[in-house]
Amino acid sequence: MTSTDLAERPLRLPPLPGLLDDTLDQAIRARQRRVLVVDHPGMHLGALSVPDMAIDRAVIGACLYGRDAALLLDARIAAATGRVRDAAVFLRIALAIEGRDGALPDLALKYSALHRRSVHDAYWFFPRPLGTFDDSVDHIERLFQAGAQHESVQTLALELAGRREVARLQAPIEALLEVEPLSAWAHLALARMGVAGKATRHYVASVLGSGQQASIGSALAIAAADPRLADDGLLDTICRAGIDAGAPGAIDDLAWAMLTCRHPRARCDCAATLIDLPVALRTRVIALAGYMDGLIAACADIAASENAISPEQADVLLLGLGEVPLEARVEPNDRQSKSAALRKLVLRVCRACHIGVSNDADRCAWQADAILAHPHIAAGVRVRHGAVLRGFVPPFDAAMAELTHGLRQWLYIERAVCANVPFSMSAVDVARRQELALMIAQLADQADAD
Repeated sequence: MTSTDLAERPLRLPPLPGLLDDTLDQAIRARQRRVLVVDHPGMHLGALSVPDMAIDRAVIGACLYGRDAALLLDARIAAATGRVRDAAVFLRIALAIEGRDGALPDLALKYSALHRRSVHDAYWFFPRPLGTFDDSVDHIERLFQAGAQHESVQTLALELAGRREVARLQAPIEALLEVEPLSAWAHLALARMGVAGKATRHYVASVLGSGQQASIGSALAIAAADPRLADDGLLDTICRAGIDAGAPGAIDDLAWAMLTCRHPRARCDCAATLIDLPVALRTRVIALAGYMDGLIAACADIAASENAISPEQADVLLLGLGEVPLEARVEPNDRQSKSAALRKLVLRVCRACHIGVSNDADRCAWQADAILAHPHIAAGVRVRHGAVLRGFVPPFDAAMAELTHGLRQWLYIERAVCANVPFSMSAVDVARRQELALMIAQLADQADAD
């Protein structure tokens, strides 16, 4: 049986019958719900925060039982299979991290081969910070040292070092830049830490220029973490290659995101003309670009459908126009009332943004040339949250919590691109960390506005 030498706690709950079992049951179910929320493309940060809070509470409660909780989890792991076992492994590692278990590296080595995601997430999300700006990463440093002789564990440690920005590991990671197959992981870690140099820039350029599909994904992830590492020409080549291969958006989603941030008008026009572009990718481009002609086209598609809007279409309305009409949410819905509500919303935003509309804009066809009085002038105005987008770095809004993981990730990338600084926040990071980052960003935006 695995060692469970957890640090002694000054407080322990009384041994009430069944209480520990109930706590672990709740934690396992919460972990399973979180995996479903992350894997569902239509979910958002608000949905993610519910299981994350339940997991935090359960781990804190289980820690108060000390070795009893660890032994019970070991027994459950041995008896469980499938998703339940994955969730139990996640909790076992989280409990060891939170309880400062000296056997933590051994647990990671034991479970990382078959339960990599569970081990990765537990190391990523825990321990819970003691204060707003507290961030303990000692467990990742120990994992890096323990995994020196195990390639799979070392790649896991490299990924976690980048995720949590473990600055003390910068020098050891730089020593791995020429070591295969760890090179790509080392470059990614340094990019996420914001300390990538010329070697990483050269690596990204060589991989993107080579056209090797197996490596392009990792190079784009590096560039998305620090957009300064990739130029427009290489990103455009990747997008064109995806279009030519008949599978745009499969690998080049991050390239589209970065190019849309840098050249919103050009990317919006390109997305409008590509028939084979995936709907989810096209709607994200329209939402991020924020031009009224694209928003009107999106509203036309929504008005023509008898179904309730998709999560991606809701993203367009929420990010661009500031709200999602109730008539568009219900199912089945009345197309006439839905179209009327959307048109009313579009016209209100146009007037609020001083975008001229035609005299018959309230009853003409769903076409930008018919609704807008001066389409060529409106083509230069970007709209965000129902108002004109001002400032070089678009601000975060409270609506971020209602946007899907895909669009929220694009907005994190937009922050890095526009500010020309690394911003490696992940849309599937633990909710409390994302919420803290959004709060700090909003305070900074408010200070800049004042």
